[in-house]
Amino acid sequence: MKQQNNIGCLYQSLGWTTWVFALTAFHHYYGSVIYRTPWRAHVVLIGGITLLLCFLLIWLYHLYQKKFLLNIYLLIAFVTFGLLIGLFEGFYNHTIKDLLYFSGMTVNTWRSLFPSPAYEVPDNILFESTGILQFPIGVAQLYSLYKVYKTYKIIKQ
Repeated sequence: MKQQNNIGCLYQSLGWTTWVFALTAFHHYYGSVIYRTPWRAHVVLIGGITLLLCFLLIWLYHLYQKKFLLNIYLLIAFVTFGLLIGLFEGFYNHTIKDLLYFSGMTVNTWRSLFPSPAYEVPDNILFESTGILQFPIGVAQLYSLYKVYKTYKIIKQ
C-alpha cells in the first residue's frame, strides 16, 4: 500500500507539471498571435520537449528503479516548470507587473522594470489571467515535487 501511495504522489507531481506546461504553452502561443511576437511561441516546443523528457525519466525510473533518474526528473521539473515558469513567469512577469501597473506607478518607472517588447502593457484579460494563473499552479507543482522528494528520500533502494 505504501508503494502505491508513493507512485500516486509521483504521478500527481507529473500531473501538476503537465498543467504548468499546458497553461504556459497556451499563454505563450496566444501571446505570440495577439501581440504579433512569434518568438513567444518557442516555449511550446522547448517546454514540450522538456515535458517529454520528464515523462521519459519517470518511465525509466519505474523500469529500472534507479533513484538518480527520479532526482533528474525532480531537478528538471523544479527548475523549468516550478522556478522559471511558475515563479518567474507567473509571479514576476505577470502578477507583480500587473499589480505595479494598476497601482498607479509612473509609466517610465514601470517600463524600467518591464521593458518592451518582452513585456506588454496589461491590455488583454485572457493573456494576463493565464499569465497570473501560472503562479498558483506553479506553487502547487513545486509543493507536489517537494512531497515526492520527501516521500522517496525515505525509501531505501
